[in-house]
Amino acid sequence: MEYRDFIRNLTFGQRFQYGLYQFCDHFFGRKRLFKDRSKYYNSLAETMKKHGEGRIMPVERRKDLSIEEFKNHYVKKGIPVVLDGAAKDWDCVKNWSLEYFKDLHGKDEIVLVDQGDSNYPYELTTLANVIDNIRGGGSKYYRFYPLLVRHPEHLNDFDYKYLKAHRTKPVWFDAFQIFIGGEGSYTALHNANQSNLFVQTYGEKKWVLYSHYYSAIFDPDPIRNVYRSAPAKKESGPFNPFDENPDFTGQYALFKYIDGYSVHLKPGDILWNPPFYWHAVKNVSDSIGVGYRWLSPFYSFKISGLYMLLDCFATKPPIWKAYSLYKKDINELHLAEVKRLEEAKKKMEEQEAKKKAKADAKASV
Repeated sequence: MEYRDFIRNLTFGQRFQYGLYQFCDHFFGRKRLFKDRSKYYNSLAETMKKHGEGRIMPVERRKDLSIEEFKNHYVKKGIPVVLDGAAKDWDCVKNWSLEYFKDLHGKDEIVLVDQGDSNYPYELTTLANVIDNIRGGGSKYYRFYPLLVRHPEHLNDFDYKYLKAHRTKPVWFDAFQIFIGGEGSYTALHNANQSNLFVQTYGEKKWVLYSHYYSAIFDPDPIRNVYRSAPAKKESGPFNPFDENPDFTGQYALFKYIDGYSVHLKPGDILWNPPFYWHAVKNVSDSIGVGYRWLSPFYSFKISGLYMLLDCFATKPPIWKAYSLYKKDINELHLAEVKRLEEAKKKMEEQEAKKKAKADAKASV
């Protein structure tokens, strides 16, 4: 099945109209323009229902895929693919485990941000404490561990030449980010402007991916850093594609009609995840994975010109400042966002207190 047949035939007008919504959301806020979008979503529902329920197909797995075919077919068309067992002989696959990291780097002091909570609660802890929690069946999930920033000798655990040969060009920056989580830990749907070769080094992990073509269904809030998330539209939380019986009711009704991909990664597999692809990730066992990411701005613009423009000119902090933190430790970027929200909340409370004091003084006269 060709990729163009796989995605739904939303009209150009519908996609353009939603692009206008996103532009206005970023620069003016949702409460000022186009507040009532019910007519648009009714039209979108009519279009999607004509094509029937969506299909979730497995990502194609390829052994010994040449770089030329990888770039000409999968990269050029923006299609995910699994490079089956391509990293099975790398030291990161042969040697890494939870015990390995605890023994070597357990004393590392880290910022652990709970990205499953919209308030981004955080704690300052150590890598050893996180690993002990995981081994004990706890729910902690350490995302974006900047292993190679702190311990650059681990670059030798990868075939760096292999990874660089698969990149799109030009490359503005690249980074290795380690994900350490226990069985059942989960990251909700999100996307980003970087390209990603994700190396599964230890344990197993499942992904569900959707094209940015469906962004109107996810309807993300204006981006606050280098990632955009599919917001929770119910008290139960964001749409979860891993549920045995996904919730297709109410504001999640249109998720029933979108096509997507699924993949089950095992140690040694490498997943190509193109820029702006929506994806959710679940650890089906204790797991260690590595996102090798790079920003190739022209390629990202080709995949989604709108989102790349918004990411360059409408983010807080600006993209150049965000990437300086991103290279160091993206958890510090999330921490900066937490502090910004805390300051905004404090300022609002102070303003409300002043209004109340003024009202009380006026009433007492």
